[in-house]
Amino acid sequence: MKMRIEMNDGMNSRLIPRMQKIVMPVFGVVMCSVLASTAGAAVRRPNVIVVMADDISAKEFPVYGADSHYDDVVANTPVIDRLANEGCYLSTVWASTVCMPTRAMLMSGRYAHLTKWWDNGQIGKVARGGGWQLNDSSPLTIGKVAEKAGYRSMWVGKTHVTSGMNFTDFGFDECLFSPGEPGVRGNSPYDHFLNVKNKNFWNYHSFLWWPEIQLAFHPDYPDDPNHWVETEINDYGPDIEMKYIMDFMERAAKQDQPFFVYHTSHLGHQAIDMASPKFNMTWPGTPKITWNPESETYTRHEPKIIPQGPVNTRGTKYIKENITPDKMRNQVEYLDYQLWQYLTKLEELDELENTILIFTADNGSKGWKASVVRQRGVHVPFVVYAPGQPEFVQGEQQVIADLTDVLPTLAEIMGTPLPPQAEYELSGKSLWPYLTKQEQKHRDWIYAFKGPKQLIRSEHLLRDGNGDWWDVSSTPSDLDSYPEITDFEKLSPQQRKEKKMMEQAMAGFAREDIGGAHSFHADPSRKLTEQEKEKMRKKAEKLKAYMESQGHGS
Repeated sequence: MKMRIEMNDGMNSRLIPRMQKIVMPVFGVVMCSVLASTAGAAVRRPNVIVVMADDISAKEFPVYGADSHYDDVVANTPVIDRLANEGCYLSTVWASTVCMPTRAMLMSGRYAHLTKWWDNGQIGKVARGGGWQLNDSSPLTIGKVAEKAGYRSMWVGKTHVTSGMNFTDFGFDECLFSPGEPGVRGNSPYDHFLNVKNKNFWNYHSFLWWPEIQLAFHPDYPDDPNHWVETEINDYGPDIEMKYIMDFMERAAKQDQPFFVYHTSHLGHQAIDMASPKFNMTWPGTPKITWNPESETYTRHEPKIIPQGPVNTRGTKYIKENITPDKMRNQVEYLDYQLWQYLTKLEELDELENTILIFTADNGSKGWKASVVRQRGVHVPFVVYAPGQPEFVQGEQQVIADLTDVLPTLAEIMGTPLPPQAEYELSGKSLWPYLTKQEQKHRDWIYAFKGPKQLIRSEHLLRDGNGDWWDVSSTPSDLDSYPEITDFEKLSPQQRKEKKMMEQAMAGFAREDIGGAHSFHADPSRKLTEQEKEKMRKKAEKLKAYMESQGHGS
């Protein structure tokens, strides 16, 4: 598919009616096109697609210009590059340091003092003992935002904010999970997945090659709320996800109903791959793809995995055809291919100029993931593409934001009123006024956390999770080597002002392990037990030892 641009300089309203056409390449993290109410025009809100990669730092994407990456060679991402440059990309967006609290941030628009999702394995408990589910602590989710606006919605991929069947309370009309949800996983009728605890079995929790696929509330299976899809050894999970997403988009478009896709990809995350030579945690290779710069198209080459023995024996050898080597950058490039698939389908549906696509990630890459040093664990990509918006920022944007901003941004795009802060506190702020040039600045500070450790950043200062301060007035070439501040007497007047503001903000979110308004547990009268503290201490020591063994600070 040849991508093309037709600019209309005569349009200058902030929101564009559905009937007006602007055909542009759709490459990027966020595609935005919000519709105006105009006399006599039938107005429909824009479609929204949010794609979240897994364990991939901003530095892994060429558009961010870093001179160091996890792999020796940076990935080739022509689609994301073009989306970022013709749309926009934000220089500094923070997640949390690991998966679960980040996904809670984006889903709810709230920090951990409200969600009680402090870290992987550190979730506050309710009075009677169980962990406080995210949909209980924070019932307003991005799915609910879409639901209130009349969108058809689909959640696809990885969750890590749910348990059992409670994903039904997040507001999504359809879901596809790979592997199946905890509490539901293991109920697949196919022999391949019955023994999920047998680590000799092919990808016993598989989500890439030969994946377990759970469909929830798919219209083809009205009497089967948890339908299990039969898969084979040559089936690739990310491809199956895209197949069902494309079908969902097509059905919604035919009904002339705006749609919302929340695609939480596994790409970027390590996995056990039975077909890898050492049977270890790796980035399993993807189907081979080829980019044609002349036609601006991708070609996918049909993959094949040929077992040389039984698939439930660890020693079996495999022959691979049209599958890349096990490298992170190959998964980054496959994400680029998937974004191209989105654009191709949207153009086919005549929905390209009426769709907003957001691309981001949940935390830093291996070696930086879980780190609280500077912004290693929290700095993620964030691209916004708005082909239907004439008044929209373009290229690199030197602003700061964090993933709590996604929910209020979606609410503004979709037209969903949010409750007053006094009634329901949100931590995020909508990016839409900045993106559409209604405001010159977005936020004064952004925030992240890992358990009780707090990270905060302003325009010129960064305070990391170890309590160290850094001068971030300019960006180093590796996106990491900021100068440390040791003499606070030498701070400029502006930096002094920012430091005071940041310390006041952190005080409002500080975790209290002994009860209180920001108690670790949902029940503020319930204190952390010595057993709970010891468990967290051992986990922290284990993580520190691992990070040091990898040559990184904690």
